[in-house]
Amino acid sequence: MMTRRMPALLALPAMAVSIAAVSGSFYDWSAVPADASGPKNCYDFLMVSVFSEGPARLANAIMYAAFGSVLSQVVMRTGIAARLISLTAEYAGESKYRLAALMTIMVAVCFTSVTGLGAVIMIGSLVLPILVGAGISSGYAACLMLFAIAWGGIFNPAVLGFYVDTLKIDQNTMRSYVLAYGILMGLTTLLFFAIQGWRERKSFNWSAPMPAPTPSNVPILALLTPILPIALILIFNMPIIPAFVIGMLWGVLTASGGSPINVLTAAILEGLKDIAPVLGLFVGIGMALNAMMAEPTKAVLAPFLQAVVPTSPLGFVLFFSLLAPLALYRGPLNFYGLGAGIAGLLFGAQMLPNTAIMAAFFSTGQLQGVSDPTNTHNVWLGQFAKVSTWDLLRQTLPYVWGFSIVALLWSVFFMGALK
Repeated sequence: MMTRRMPALLALPAMAVSIAAVSGSFYDWSAVPADASGPKNCYDFLMVSVFSEGPARLANAIMYAAFGSVLSQVVMRTGIAARLISLTAEYAGESKYRLAALMTIMVAVCFTSVTGLGAVIMIGSLVLPILVGAGISSGYAACLMLFAIAWGGIFNPAVLGFYVDTLKIDQNTMRSYVLAYGILMGLTTLLFFAIQGWRERKSFNWSAPMPAPTPSNVPILALLTPILPIALILIFNMPIIPAFVIGMLWGVLTASGGSPINVLTAAILEGLKDIAPVLGLFVGIGMALNAMMAEPTKAVLAPFLQAVVPTSPLGFVLFFSLLAPLALYRGPLNFYGLGAGIAGLLFGAQMLPNTAIMAAFFSTGQLQGVSDPTNTHNVWLGQFAKVSTWDLLRQTLPYVWGFSIVALLWSVFFMGALK
């Protein structure tokens, strides 16, 4: 995965099968009690636990992602996202930095509900030309987009549901962490905006006439659609899927004119199509989790992890802070890559509390979300803005790494993640 010779879609299942085959072959199955709940032999371990039960392990998370993808299509198809962007451009005035700040906030609001490369392309195609046309450098604009996507993604119910389902964390607990991380990411984005904006003032960028905002008849009430689901979850503690459904219905009923059924049907079909890559990734993650959490694997790897993963508050923070860049390139701290197996082993062997595992991978995972050159949205933004993904990594990494350190400190010393 790190050398890009094999995509995560194939590497994760291959890793799961390899781990199960090796650990299962050398495990003493004769010591397993007849009434044990897990696999009784190597064949059961490989064929039942990994191949049969593994793909369905994240069924709830898959449903969260599917409903979130449909809502994303509703927001885009009804013109809600485009209207939010055009309104922001209308009210930004003549200051290019006020325009950049408002656009960053509005993109983050959109990504509390929209997901996927298609959404990045649609919104980025609207936002980047406006920012560059106002005299903002293309590299600065692309980095602001990356921060906005990550900031909004922290509040996205589909992401919240993935951690809730995978690590069996109470939704109320996850909600408190999400609020804290969202505030910290907002401050990180502000810091990047201020420092890089000050550097921008020393350089000269040509401005161009900005395209006039496209007239739209999207009602004001419809503009609440992106934030409605997360508001229902965070304020009223509503379950994730009902919150998504209410958001979809609100969007199509308030913004689709006389054809809400047609819009909703098209959104469902396109949303399910968009979720295909994520579905494949979640299947591989489920297989990796089952392979890593089984007794044969724990017997081999748990002593090693127990020797290197600290459980004291200061040691925990230092360990994951220093190793945070290992979340890049689908590495061992990337929950959507190799880290799925590591997190599964930590979870299965109960080496750390569930909240500590979540805090470690959620905090360090933002490096992957913002800076990783292998992200499809980083590649697209780099190509569109004519900036290399390495430059995007170089500019954003110090800020996101700082966020990770502060988030870990906050999680351990203020929220009691290790208790």
